[in-house]
Amino acid sequence: MQWSVRYAIHIGFSRSYFQRCQLNFMRTSLAVSAALTLVACAKSDERRTDTTSITTSSSTETSQQTEPASTTPTPQTPTPATGWVVTEHGIGNLRAGMTVAEARAVYPSFKVPSSRDSTACTYATMDALPAGVGVMVEGGKIVRAEVRRGNVATSTGARIGDSEEKIKSLYPSQVTVSPHKYTDGHYLTVVPASKADSAFRIIFETDGRKVLRYHAGVRPQVEYVEGCS
Repeated sequence: MQWSVRYAIHIGFSRSYFQRCQLNFMRTSLAVSAALTLVACAKSDERRTDTTSITTSSSTETSQQTEPASTTPTPQTPTPATGWVVTEHGIGNLRAGMTVAEARAVYPSFKVPSSRDSTACTYATMDALPAGVGVMVEGGKIVRAEVRRGNVATSTGARIGDSEEKIKSLYPSQVTVSPHKYTDGHYLTVVPASKADSAFRIIFETDGRKVLRYHAGVRPQVEYVEGCS
């Protein structure tokens, strides 16, 4: 540098002129250096932005892929009660031959009207008994279940409103037909196939075409035409 200055002076340039040139050169170098630094920083910021975007996109895709399936349970349709089914033995857990005390042990609300004659024919009452159903009690025991209206069915699916032909098809070779005492209809009497159940019956009363009412239980009470009347 000292040689360059001496040489510049030797060829005719003043020292002050050379110093100004040197200062301008330094300023230009600093400006160029600063510009290059800004460009480098901008490129670095772009690379960081790209990396952040890729990372965020990847995280979003992973979150969407690993999102658990819905565990909301599917509503279930309530199952209708099926406990009040009629057989030749009675209805539900109320069976012909049970004493009043035995019936009350199963259904605490089961009761019969007070009477001087405890052996008289009467009808029990019970909170849970379906509407249109009656339970006959005689001699202190359940003897018959009556379905006077409603949709209560037998174990084979027979119910009020069914045709005579349907009853016969539900109890093949078990139905005896006899004239109704008060109408132009019939009594369709179902005789159990088992000899062990020979004392029991199911009797459907019809208008000649369809079932109007029916009852089930033990003989002779199941054959009472007028109930407890």
